[in-house]
Amino acid sequence: MSKLRKQLEAQLTPQKIQAAHLLVLNDWADILGDDSIQKRTMQEIADAVGCSRSTLTGWRTEEDFTAYTNYLAERQLDAMRSKMYTQLVRAAMGGSNGIPSVRALDLYFRHYALLTDRHEVVTNERELAGKRKTDEEIQREIAELDRMVNGE
Repeated sequence: MSKLRKQLEAQLTPQKIQAAHLLVLNDWADILGDDSIQKRTMQEIADAVGCSRSTLTGWRTEEDFTAYTNYLAERQLDAMRSKMYTQLVRAAMGGSNGIPSVRALDLYFRHYALLTDRHEVVTNERELAGKRKTDEEIQREIAELDRMVNGE
């Protein structure tokens, strides 16, 4: 068990820890494709942990509880990384239609820093030098602005 997980769990009751696990598993139920995991209502989750639905809803607004559920969701996402890489490569290679996905190729190359956005700013020093104003011109413009502001 990681140090962070221990720290987060130390802030929660066993009942809240169980509720967090059930909520995260419930959020992932449709995606995981595991027929043994049934999507539950908030009331069913509350009943499973022995609290009311309103208590469970209240917990979801607590900072420590939210931090722990976010931690669990991140671990679930980490576990999916291999599948995501497989899907990315499959899409880049042509997927089900045989046509490589440009977006998948872009993501692949950006992931390995083989493709980056590049912005180039080009200035022409000769052009800029010809447009520079003398101190006298600047003083005249300031005086003109002063007259405009002061209503003269």
